[in-house]
Amino acid sequence: MKHPTPAADRLSLRTVLALWVLGLVPRLIPLLFLLNAPIALEDMFQYDMLARSLASGRGYRWYAAEDVEVLKPYLAQYLDLSALRAPPEGLVTAHRAPGYPFFLAGLYLLIPSEHRFAAARLVQAVLAAFMSPLVAMVALQMKMGRRAAMMAAAGVALYPILLFYPVGLASENLFIPLVLLSFWLLLRAAGSGRLTPFTLAGLVLGFSTLTRSIFFPATVLASVWLYRLQQARNRGALLTLAVTLTICIPWAVRNTLTLKRLTFVESSLGYNLFIGYHPEGNGGFVADVAIKPLTILNDAERERFCTRTALQYIAADPVEAGRRVLRRVAYFMGVEDREFIWFYTNDFIGFIPQPWLGLIYSLLVVPWVSTVAFAVLGLSLSPERSSAGLAGALIAGYALPHFFIIAEPRFHLALVPLLMPFAAWGWLRR
Repeated sequence: MKHPTPAADRLSLRTVLALWVLGLVPRLIPLLFLLNAPIALEDMFQYDMLARSLASGRGYRWYAAEDVEVLKPYLAQYLDLSALRAPPEGLVTAHRAPGYPFFLAGLYLLIPSEHRFAAARLVQAVLAAFMSPLVAMVALQMKMGRRAAMMAAAGVALYPILLFYPVGLASENLFIPLVLLSFWLLLRAAGSGRLTPFTLAGLVLGFSTLTRSIFFPATVLASVWLYRLQQARNRGALLTLAVTLTICIPWAVRNTLTLKRLTFVESSLGYNLFIGYHPEGNGGFVADVAIKPLTILNDAERERFCTRTALQYIAADPVEAGRRVLRRVAYFMGVEDREFIWFYTNDFIGFIPQPWLGLIYSLLVVPWVSTVAFAVLGLSLSPERSSAGLAGALIAGYALPHFFIIAEPRFHLALVPLLMPFAAWGWLRR
C-alpha cells in the first residue's frame, strides 16, 4: 500500500478551523436551550463545591454548611441527617481528582458567580470542538490519508452522546480531550529524535491522570510501548513517565499528609470497591448503595470502612465477585443512553410517540456499536502496526481497572476519539 505524501500528513489552518466549527455548532444547539439550566445535586454539585472553594481561596474543600443546607432535601431521602455536622468553610477532601475542579475554578475566577454555569458550558463546548481537527491530525499521523482523517473528524464532531456532555459539569469534558491529545503527542514523540515531544506527552499524561487517576495504568503502558519501540529513544520513554509522575506526586503528597495514609491522586478506590461489590449492587453504579457510606464525612475513615467492607464482600462470595468482573465488561462496552433517558424523563423535549422514539434511540446507540465494529477491523489493518499497539496499550490500561472496580457505559466515551480513526480506516478497508 502506498503511503500518503508528507504534505498530506498536515492540515491547513483553514481546514483546522472548518473542522473546529463542525465540532462546535452541534454542541451549541443543546446549549441554546440549556445554557442557564440548573445542575444536578450529585457529581455536578460536588465539582461545583470544590471549584467554588478553590476560587474563593478556602482550599480544596467541600460540603460547607451552606452547601449541606442546599443538599438536605435531597440527602434526607437516603440518610439520617440528625448527626450530620459540617464546618462553615467545608471539609478538606481528597476524594475527587483535582484536575477538573481546578479547571472550573480557573473559569470561576474570571466570571461572575451567577453566570458560572453558562460560562463553563460554553468553554466546554469550545474545548470539545477541538477534538474534531485533533482526531484528523491523529489519523494523518498514522498514515491513514485525508479521507479517513475527514471521516474520523466528522465522526467525533457528530457523535450523538458527546454533543450533550458540555451541558453538564462532568470531568469527561476535560478528560476526553486530554486523552486524545495524549495519544497524538505520544505518536509524535515516537517519531521524533528530540526530547521535547516526550516532555509534552508526559505533561498531558500527567494532567490526564490528575483528572482521572484510573488513567495512570494507561500512562505506564504507553511508556512501556515507547521504551520497546525501536525508533524511540529509551530515555525519552523514561522521561515521559518521569514528567507524568512529577505532575502527580505533589498532589499525592498533599493527599497523603491530609489523610495520614499513603494516597495517590484521589482517595475513592475503596468507595468504588464498596459500590462495585456490595450485595445489593450489580457491579456497576447503584445510587442506593453509593449513598450508604456518605454519612462518614472524613475521607480517611470512609475509605478505611469501604475498603475493609468491600474485601469482606469479596471473601464472603468470591464466585459472585468473579461474575461481577465479567458483568462490568458488559457494562463498560454497553450503549450509553443515560443522557437521553434523563432528558426525556425530565420532560425537556416533551412526549415523543413511537416509532420516532425508537428511531431517536437507535441514532444514539448505533454509533458506538458501529465504531467498535469497524475500529476492530481498522486496528487489524492499521497502516502502522506500532500506532495500533499504542492505541491498544491506552485502551487496555484504561479499561482493565474498571473491570475489577466499577464500570458504567459512560466510561467508554473516553475511548471514542481514540477508536474513531481506526473505525474510519476500517470502513474504508471493509
